[in-house]
Amino acid sequence: MKSKQLTYRILVIELDDVVARRNPAKPNLLVTLTVDTPERRFTALAKGKSWYSNHLRDLRLDLAPQVTFRSRETAAEAESKLVRKLKSQGFTVNRDNTVWSLYVIELDPSAVSKPGKGHVYVGQTSLTPEARFQQHINGVRNDRGPLFARVVHAHGLRLMPNLMPKAKYYDQESAKAAEKRLAERLKERGYRVRGGH
Repeated sequence: MKSKQLTYRILVIELDDVVARRNPAKPNLLVTLTVDTPERRFTALAKGKSWYSNHLRDLRLDLAPQVTFRSRETAAEAESKLVRKLKSQGFTVNRDNTVWSLYVIELDPSAVSKPGKGHVYVGQTSLTPEARFQQHINGVRNDRGPLFARVVHAHGLRLMPNLMPKAKYYDQESAKAAEKRLAERLKERGYRVRGGH
C-alpha cells in the first residue's frame, strides 16, 4: 500500500503582546509549518503547552502564502524567507523584537590632522546607542573577537544625539545601508568620518 504524500503549508498566527512590538502598529506573529489545515493546527496549538499557547489571537491567512509544499526542506526555505520579509516590514516574529538604530560618536579631534567640522564614528546597532558606546569604550570581546572599533576605544569621547537619526530599522541590511548613507552625508557636511561601512 502506498503511503500518503505529506503536504506542508506555512501558518501565520497573530499573537497578543507576548513581547514588546518592534513597531507599535504591527502585531506579534507566530510563523510555523503545518501538515494540517490552518484551522485545525490553530486549535491544536491553542491547547498545547508551548510559549505561545496562551497568546494566540487569530489566523492571519492574509500574511501566509496560499500554496503547499511537497517537501519539508522546500517549506522550511519558504518559511525562512517569509519570516525575513515580515521582519523587514516591522512585524515581531516568533518573539524576535530586534530593531537596529544608527549612532554617531564624537572622536578626539586631536587624533587626526584636518578633523574638519568634527571627527566622528558612525555605526549601527541592535543595542541601545548608549550600550554600544560602552562596548567600544570598555573594549568588550566575545568568543569571536572584539566587539569594539579600535578608533573608538582609543579616541571616543561621547555620543552625538544631534547627528543621530531617530529612524529604526527592522533588518540589519537596511541599517547597514542607512549607516553608509549617514556617513556620506556627514562627510559632505565637512566631518572627518570613521566607520560607516
